[in-house]
Amino acid sequence: MTSPSPAPPGGQVSDYYSSLGPLLQMAWDDNFHFGYWDGPSDTSSVREATDRFTDLLIERLRVGPGDRVLDVGCGIGKPALRVASTTGASVLGITISELQVRQATEAARSERMSDQVSFQYADAMAMPFGEASFDAVLAFESINHMHRPTALREMARVLAPGGRLVLTDVTPPSDGSYQPENDPGAVTSLTQLADWPGLISDAGLLLDELTDVTEHTKDTAGRMIDGILKCRREFEERHGVSVQEVLDAAKSALPTVPSAGCAIVVAHKL
Repeated sequence: MTSPSPAPPGGQVSDYYSSLGPLLQMAWDDNFHFGYWDGPSDTSSVREATDRFTDLLIERLRVGPGDRVLDVGCGIGKPALRVASTTGASVLGITISELQVRQATEAARSERMSDQVSFQYADAMAMPFGEASFDAVLAFESINHMHRPTALREMARVLAPGGRLVLTDVTPPSDGSYQPENDPGAVTSLTQLADWPGLISDAGLLLDELTDVTEHTKDTAGRMIDGILKCRREFEERHGVSVQEVLDAAKSALPTVPSAGCAIVVAHKL
């Protein structure tokens, strides 16, 4: 049995992204997730690498026109819009940030996709949807902000029989250097790759894939720092707050870990 990690307080997660989001958009991309590079010689831009990661997950969703997809922890909507435009499926994104709901809704309107993609405020650990409401569930680098067992049970509940769950999770170093902290101010938690078969089984789902993609995502931190340094002056002039203040606030809400990995998890419901 996997030891459940505490659920970060929802208000703190929302505040975290309200503060850090504008900096991420300027320094990184509208995709609030890792980039995926094929190897050391891959010169893809951040936008290309983050979209590539989205596409890898879209392939695993196996959805098409007429299917209903739930994007859990949708950020400001870019992956949801890409899922819809690529597959023809309808997508509903949920987030506990009212600001993100507004931004994502505007993005859908701007792309003229409001009839196919929508967004709403909802807690992934207590979703306001009936059983078997969706043909697939996507959770892109968001479950690390949740109590995993509770969130997974909810995702399984809203999945239709045969439906697929596709997610990514942030993982700690494999050398055992990471020790979970009982910090009520933290907005994220890490769990080992080896915990995932038990988590999926406990949720009543069947595991299809568990892939460590750290070698492809490990350049994210360095490239993000480069992006922050490049946009620092513009950000501070536009927002009237120093980048250091934003980063200090973010750092205090994150676990102490020298380097984080990334895993893809795919499961389905019988």
